[in-house]
Amino acid sequence: MDLTPELARNGYLALFDDRTRDAHLAALIDARINEPSRWPTVAIVRKIARLFEVPAAELGAFFGLLCQSDGKREVWVDVVRSPEAAWLAPAEHLSRRQLVALGMMRSLVA
Repeated sequence: MDLTPELARNGYLALFDDRTRDAHLAALIDARINEPSRWPTVAIVRKIARLFEVPAAELGAFFGLLCQSDGKREVWVDVVRSPEAAWLAPAEHLSRRQLVALGMMRSLVA
């Protein structure tokens, strides 16, 4: 089955609440204005997550920025800019919401 714009939109609306969708848009706008790559960075994700009170790990995963935490520190892996580093954040160590966000991003850019 092909992913039509309507299916993508319906899936996006079903999977993410209003605040998270607003945070996605804010991160994209911030990156477009402030980043040479025009793609969100960890710093942007952290800032927007605080402003919109959404989990940074889930927000980051939507942009291919995968976060793992051991309670004391966070490790971020950018699987968009550095796909060869994806092994540092194996799927079995990601939360369900991170997997959902990453899967949606991958389906939209495929």
